[in-house]
Order: sequence, then structure tokens, then C-alpha cells
Amino acid sequence: MSITTTGNLGPLILQSLAPAMLYVPTPTMNYITICDKVSMPANGGTTCRFMRPRALTPPTVQLGNSGIDPPAQIPQRDIIDAQMAFFGTGCIINEQVIIQDQEGVLAWVSERLAVAMRQAEDLKEEYLLAA
Repeated sequence: MSITTTGNLGPLILQSLAPAMLYVPTPTMNYITICDKVSMPANGGTTCRFMRPRALTPPTVQLGNSGIDPPAQIPQRDIIDAQMAFFGTGCIINEQVIIQDQEGVLAWVSERLAVAMRQAEDLKEEYLLAA
């Protein structure tokens, strides 16, 4: 039985195998999955306000038949302001492409940009959780 190598394959088969051989794996994002994503509206500024309710005291007084209510509680909440930061990168393409055609060059470059941005998000979340 002969061993199949890239040296004895036809050009059409080599061309179809090229994307699989040059595949760049996408890393597993560990920290993004536990985050709570929030979208800011357009022109919403750089501060996002969150409200965290405080816990109420558990009721320990038994209700009787007297009709007198136990003392009421006042619900409270903490307001947390989060400053947003923006990150980004770009790529230089030295090929002439037509944007309207969604050429393959733009497709794989935009995919790599998306993976890089997800990695940046994951790193930021890792640093935040480690602090």
C-alpha cells in the first residue's frame, strides 16, 4: 500500500486541501461565557449605570390573626457606574479588492479580526476576575 503525500496529489486536490492545511484554530474563550453582556445605545456615552438590589431581611415573625402587619422593610439598591473602554485593531491589505463582492481576502481577514477581538475580550475578563 502506497503512502499518500502532497507530492503525489493532483493540483485540483491540492487546491481544495490548501484551506484545511492552512487552517488557523480558534481558541476557546473561557472567561467570556460567564460575563453579562450589556449593549450601549448609539451615542450613549462611556458610562454604563448598573443597579444592584440589596437583600431584604428574611421574615422571622409569624403572622397571627390579629390583623397587625409586621414592620415593613424599605427596599434599597446600590448604583454602580462602569466606565467603558474601547479597543480595536486593523489590517493592511496590499491586494486590490472590490468591497461589494465580499471577496475571499476580506472574508478571512474579517474572521481573523473577529477572533482577535474576542481574544482581547477574554483577556480583559481574565484580568478583571483575577483582580
